[in-house]
Amino acid sequence: MSPLGRGTASDGGPVAPDGSPVGLYRAFPAGREPEIIHGAVPRGAPILELGCGAGRITHGLTALGHHVVAVDQSAEMLAHVRTATRVHADVETLALPDRFPAVVLAGYLVNTIVPGQRDAFLVTCHRHVTDDGVVLVQRTSPTWAAALEAGHTVRSGPMVVTITEARLAGGVLHAAQECRHGDTTWTHAWTDVVHGDEEFEKIVEAAGFTLARWLDRDREWAVLRPQPR
Repeated sequence: MSPLGRGTASDGGPVAPDGSPVGLYRAFPAGREPEIIHGAVPRGAPILELGCGAGRITHGLTALGHHVVAVDQSAEMLAHVRTATRVHADVETLALPDRFPAVVLAGYLVNTIVPGQRDAFLVTCHRHVTDDGVVLVQRTSPTWAAALEAGHTVRSGPMVVTITEARLAGGVLHAAQECRHGDTTWTHAWTDVVHGDEEFEKIVEAAGFTLARWLDRDREWAVLRPQPR
């Protein structure tokens, strides 16, 4: 796992409103995320993906047979989404006329440090999921955050990622990494509020959800079900 966050790109390319380098999001491999999501929702179910970026996960989901409505605040990111219905909007204020059997909030958005933003994201999820649907949330694993160390290097497909800073204090992770892909190098830093299991469960319950189960050993991916409205 290697969160994508704010930063700068050596290629001088465009950045999203939150500072995320568009080139990095285009180049970063999807990894296991599309398969995890696909395995947790009904076959062929339409999916609302909140914060889709440049389509890193989106394209994998559509290849697996899902119609995806992909939402992002960055027009530069959305320009690279090829196989989905694109919606240019802030996730916090999104109000589409339809509800979906599956809503995805990936990208560790639930760990945002911006006051009020996490709850606004979850309200949007609740507003758009069907009564019998699921919301899949990707959070920063507390175990992973505690073990993260500067100098650690991993390869994800053609991308080589080196952690250059890792400091967990008071439940907040301050981290940075260098991502190399061919001749291009991006550096970026991020700050996550790391929610423990009990805290996370209380957060989602306050937003009108029940934590149904975890999808992976690290408890990074959670399946939420809406409580009766």
